Amino acid sequence: MERKYKRKSVNTVFSCMLAFLLHKLCLSEKICSVPSEPVTIKENNTIDTVVVRIDTKTKDVTLTLTENPEGAFGLRGFDLILKKRLDFETMLNPEELTVHIRCNKTGFRSIALTVRVHIENINDNPPSFSQSEYSLDVNELTPVNTSVGLIEAKDADSGVLYYTMEPSVNAHFRLESMHKPSILVNKFLDYDVIQHFSFTLFVQDTPPPSLPGQLSYTATATITVHIKDIDNRPPWFQPCMRTTLGTAKICLSVGYKGKVNLTERQDGPLQLQPGPVYARDGDKSRNEEISYKIVRGNEDSIFQIDENTGNITMLKPADIPGPIFLTIVASQVANRDQFASTSVNIEVVKKSRNPPKFERERYDAFVYSNNGPENMVLRDKTSNRPFRVRARDDDFANGINPDIRYEVQYSSYVNITMDGFVLLKKAVRTDSFALQLRAVDVSTGESGTATLSVLVLPPVGVQSPSEGYRAGDMALLGFVMAALLVLCLIVIGYLISRLKKANPDTLKLSEVSIFSAKLLFRTVPATD
Repeated sequence: MERKYKRKSVNTVFSCMLAFLLHKLCLSEKICSVPSEPVTIKENNTIDTVVVRIDTKTKDVTLTLTENPEGAFGLRGFDLILKKRLDFETMLNPEELTVHIRCNKTGFRSIALTVRVHIENINDNPPSFSQSEYSLDVNELTPVNTSVGLIEAKDADSGVLYYTMEPSVNAHFRLESMHKPSILVNKFLDYDVIQHFSFTLFVQDTPPPSLPGQLSYTATATITVHIKDIDNRPPWFQPCMRTTLGTAKICLSVGYKGKVNLTERQDGPLQLQPGPVYARDGDKSRNEEISYKIVRGNEDSIFQIDENTGNITMLKPADIPGPIFLTIVASQVANRDQFASTSVNIEVVKKSRNPPKFERERYDAFVYSNNGPENMVLRDKTSNRPFRVRARDDDFANGINPDIRYEVQYSSYVNITMDGFVLLKKAVRTDSFALQLRAVDVSTGESGTATLSVLVLPPVGVQSPSEGYRAGDMALLGFVMAALLVLCLIVIGYLISRLKKANPDTLKLSEVSIFSAKLLFRTVPATD
């Protein structure tokens, strides 16, 4: 029984001591406390800003900083404060600063407090490009949607950047996206159209457009793109007509024409139309050296071409009349794969010994002033026969050269047909005019001239039925008819008197004369 009592006493004492220790432990935990959640402070703070207040439940508590990251914190009473201005961009780990504080009180176990501090990054730095100007070289055959450069800005705030370009509507280049300033080719480039292009690249650290009161920073850089001419076009014979085929540009030559005399060797370069054989590099600024060669049509070796100039000369006479068709190739000396071809049509003709000649040196013709366009000039005044000229060529047995063409010089009133008829182009407002007629042998270029003088006649007086008679005309006509009537009555009266004496039937004749007079009065037109 005594042993039992002793064991109970020991247990009671132990329980009291354990309760006392637990009570002391609980009191020590309650003497200091801090929020369990992290505390957020904006960067660029002011000094002595309160971060957090240490909550104490009793007096005579001593606080000590045991871990002070960046040396940025301090204690002022029971307040944890900032002792310096914090810059998010210069801190090693601004998103998680851990401050350790020890809380002490005599007779109590010390407590370690942990305050987690997050530094909030604010927009306090502008973006910037590494250069104010950039230069890019792009060849003219760069495919559409190809990137020719990536020009990015840096921002110490490490935020999202937004890019735009000015001019925003750019036919040749564009940005890949608002957030990726990769410069892409927007359409096919052509050095002949554009050699340089400049635009401004803008960057902003907030989404455009900025909201009222929103802090926003921008930066700019000038981008200059130089289009590089590359050897992508063959030689072009001159003159030529430019055209496009898809995205390619070509220049079409109409070829060349020339003429030589049969059985005669011409000295020096042939005179060709529309000019000498000449080709230049199709690439505007390259000006590659060109060489020439006859590749077809010179089987009899009549002609030769200067490899450097393109001049065509004769090695010997042509002995057969008719056309000779030469095919000429012009190629780059440095790159024979760049070449072009054209044709030269050389007509071999018999030599002309006589130029065209009009039958007369001077002609006269006539027109009416009321004649209009397409009316023929007349040969004479008394007939409507058209005026016509002819030119002879004594190189032909019958004098008719089918290659003669007629021309009018120094007059805008008339044209001349291929058959030599002269037609009005417009009404003539003068009494006369003169011009020169020209007959040209288009096969030889020889010509002859004659002078034509044209007299302008007043219009023929043909009155339109719709116009009627004028009152004066009718009065004059009535007066003339009345005079004739009186004269007729006098003559008839005289005849009647004679007949009465000579013939008993005069009464019948008198009646007839009266009837005739009445009939004549009826035929006289009335006047107004």
